[in-house]
Amino acid sequence: MRELSLKGRTFPSDLNHAGNVFGGWVMSKMDKAASIQIEEIIRSPAVTVAVSNLTFLSPIQNGDVFMVYTQVEKIGNTSMDICVELIVRSKDDLTEHKVTKGVFKFVAVDKSGKPVPIRSVLRDYIPPYIQKMIS
Repeated sequence: MRELSLKGRTFPSDLNHAGNVFGGWVMSKMDKAASIQIEEIIRSPAVTVAVSNLTFLSPIQNGDVFMVYTQVEKIGNTSMDICVELIVRSKDDLTEHKVTKGVFKFVAVDKSGKPVPIRSVLRDYIPPYIQKMIS
């Protein structure tokens, strides 16, 4: 199930020399949104271990509103794949368009940074669609 995990606005400090938002800034927002999704499923820290299939389709301008949607794609023994999509609403004409989409892989870890099984750190309540992925 796709969920809105993060929303905000771009500002001049987010721009590169060409007047567009830095790609690294975009990736950091996507990573943050994915981590919010993860926190709703497990009660353990999780670290980003990989990002795949990330392609930038269009630039983001100063003042645009961004919305980051996440969806759990796969749950493994110690890892989860989160599909992350960033949509922008133009400040000029309020049209929306997809800027990028990618898959962020997280691994659940203990306090010393060692991987732990997802099943051992699940929250008491997780949505039914997530339960189906684990069973």
